[in-house]
Amino acid sequence: MWPLRTGNHVDCVHNGFISCFLISLGTIAFGYPSVIVASTLAKPSFLKYMGLGDENGIYHDKEGMAGTITSVFQAGAVVGILCGCEISDRFGRKNALLYCSIISIIGGIGVTAAQNMAMLLVFRFFAGAGSFAYLALAPGYISELATPNMRGFFGGLCGVFLGFGYCCGGFMGLAFYYAQNEALQWRGPFGIGIIWPLITLIVCPFIPESPRYLLMKNKPDVAWEVMAQLRAGPGEDGHMFALAEFSQMKQQAAFDRALDGSWMQLIKKPSYRKRVILASGVSFLGQSTAVLVLNNYGPIFYSALGFDTRDQLILAGARDTIAFLGNIVGAVLLDNVGRRRMLLTGFGGCLVTLCVFAATVAEVEKHHSMGTVGVGITALFAFLVFFAMGVDAPTYVFMSEIFPSHMRSKGMAVAIAIYALSAIVYLQVTPMAVSSIGWKYFLVFICITAVGWVWMYFEIFETKKIPLEEMGEKFGDADEVVVHLSETLAEADSKRQVVHPEEPQKEGKQVPAEHLEYSNKSLTISEPRAE
Repeated sequence: MWPLRTGNHVDCVHNGFISCFLISLGTIAFGYPSVIVASTLAKPSFLKYMGLGDENGIYHDKEGMAGTITSVFQAGAVVGILCGCEISDRFGRKNALLYCSIISIIGGIGVTAAQNMAMLLVFRFFAGAGSFAYLALAPGYISELATPNMRGFFGGLCGVFLGFGYCCGGFMGLAFYYAQNEALQWRGPFGIGIIWPLITLIVCPFIPESPRYLLMKNKPDVAWEVMAQLRAGPGEDGHMFALAEFSQMKQQAAFDRALDGSWMQLIKKPSYRKRVILASGVSFLGQSTAVLVLNNYGPIFYSALGFDTRDQLILAGARDTIAFLGNIVGAVLLDNVGRRRMLLTGFGGCLVTLCVFAATVAEVEKHHSMGTVGVGITALFAFLVFFAMGVDAPTYVFMSEIFPSHMRSKGMAVAIAIYALSAIVYLQVTPMAVSSIGWKYFLVFICITAVGWVWMYFEIFETKKIPLEEMGEKFGDADEVVVHLSETLAEADSKRQVVHPEEPQKEGKQVPAEHLEYSNKSLTISEPRAE
């Protein structure tokens, strides 16, 4: 499909990888703070300082407050995501990342220095606002920079660094458990969380703006400079591909600028509504596997299986390491195996292993049969492998690539807001649910995941290697696809010297664009041809 020789686009892949790598670092700032609370709630020093419990765990009458500490992180997400979306559409993807970094740093400093529960909750809200905004913005930003045939791998880096954040959170919680100073035991891990958004703040100046955003703002010259850096390799084929892809992007952006990009369009227009349902459905089902419940309340379940505080933290670190490695494998496989097959396999595996884990907890609760503990831990680790490879890796890629450029930030904002809102419900009730009904709480997730898997089987389609500008055809918007990449590639290949992308590819589509000239040595933008 792509007329490129591997040797001719090494620089293109290298430049695109570095940019997407730097952007995806931001998701560490989501993964780390989202799991660090799990080890914090397992530490008696924190529980005593905040009046939540003692060496024996959380007081029964304080279980609701423990749920609030975790759920307020998700509550901040809704505000942070909406603000980040507006900044992304108005001022650019780079500025949106800067916003995420600043809000996350403020939240991290406040949580680390918290003197009481009220202060902890307020700044935990800010931490959630910045962290979730990263999750909503980074995958879409990467999808706009990546080539179609590498978009899965580059976008999958978000899942990789989510896993890295989980892994760091688990091991930092364990490392500071051995600190002699009781305040350092829980303030130290919170403080480490400030590092990740600070790194993103530092690297932001070195990240290119999205060429699709620049074209939507009618800045073709600047957009081409970015594309030339990201795509044009040393060979002739590399130049041709950059020219053809930019021609398609520019024509589509000129058409999209005339479309209604309001929030209401996500509901009013059937094809956009279908996109929102798909993205939000996958997002909701990701939470409904019980993964976030297990991440945040792992110590509660490990305690039910008979493990003390130290062993709980060791298990959490091992679990998060497996998740990190699974995300790497998932990212590597995504462009070859495809989004649909990986999602179905991932959710199916989570369903089976969650059933086994729930049965193990039930056996321990009813008969105190510690011989089944090994089965339960094995099932939990297998669950995380399936989730990391088949859910974390493809979910954010799939959600980010199904929306058109002028609606991508808004669509992702809705999907991640659904993710956060469902998490609020699950996390708020988990301590009380585990205390009152025990293993039966998992039946909620098992039932939802089973129904969701069937829905996905019939609704999820394959998106790998489809140019973003052509995704509308999958939703019945074929008349809004201005030109296909195969057409601009064929035109560039046949003419070799000059391509006129402003010539309409479809009847009735008069799309203004600059005259792009191609030579064997360079690509340039010149003035538009006279009509």
